[in-house]
Amino acid sequence: MKGRIILILTVALSAVSSVFAEVVPQKQAMQLAHNFFNTMYGTVTDRPKLVWNGRELTTNRLFTPFYTYNSPKGGYVTISADSKAYPVLSYSKTNTFDKARLGDDERDQFQRYAREIELIRYDSRIPVAAKTAWENIPKYFTDVINNPYATVEFRRLTDDARDRLETIDRRNAWVMMPTAVEFDLYDPEQYRDYTLDDVLMAEEVPFQFYEDFLAEMAEEERAKAAAYDRILTPDDAILQRSGGSHYTVLLPDEAAMSQVFAVNGTRMQRKTYRGTNRMEIDLSGMASGYYIILAMSQNGDIYAFKVYR
Repeated sequence: MKGRIILILTVALSAVSSVFAEVVPQKQAMQLAHNFFNTMYGTVTDRPKLVWNGRELTTNRLFTPFYTYNSPKGGYVTISADSKAYPVLSYSKTNTFDKARLGDDERDQFQRYAREIELIRYDSRIPVAAKTAWENIPKYFTDVINNPYATVEFRRLTDDARDRLETIDRRNAWVMMPTAVEFDLYDPEQYRDYTLDDVLMAEEVPFQFYEDFLAEMAEEERAKAAAYDRILTPDDAILQRSGGSHYTVLLPDEAAMSQVFAVNGTRMQRKTYRGTNRMEIDLSGMASGYYIILAMSQNGDIYAFKVYR
């Protein structure tokens, strides 16, 4: 049971850290995709169609890492959903995008983009090159279309990584960027999967009352297996939107406490419960934006939900 608590906590902490991110909304991404197609084809094109957002590639599907649009003229472009990453991740002038036809190498590259964007979203550092690209979109689009591989990141790829990327592009008539973020921030050759040990060794835990859970988990090796299982199985708790800014959380066990946090870590609301598995959450008095709902049962299970007010 405690193993499940830790992984849900990890998701919650990640969402709170997103205060540093500059999220690109879908409406803005669609306009960027439209402008990209107009630049690539040298004419005004019809409205592009959103075909994929990559949400399933992120931790617990908590956010959208990118938007992929198909053009009526036959090409596609993938736009980053965070302005701390480079604006364009991949594109094709001649082939539309079909997620169902992704090969292993192609999916791995999109998985890498999603992971990089998730990392950069929770990072306080300022990516200078990406910031410059977003501030000079017309020039950036022209450079990406005319010289997609004339980048520092492409030149710094290993021979194997460069061959793999070029093979993907030749096979699909695509252009895939070597990275979503600057290598000076995250070098893909140094990536590895995060484990429960990484969580236990974290230096800072924003929520003080979870520190006891972390200490207990360090001594309970058997709980690791249960924690990994949590990744593969959905949460037992159910979040329902009751209307407006009202949410209902239904727990599998008796409810104990709910808390609402802003993305900067500020606790906005705390309620206790007894004799019911139903939590009623009212965000109507809060400013518009994303919030984290943490729901605790009497058995000690913790569930995290990211909601928008």
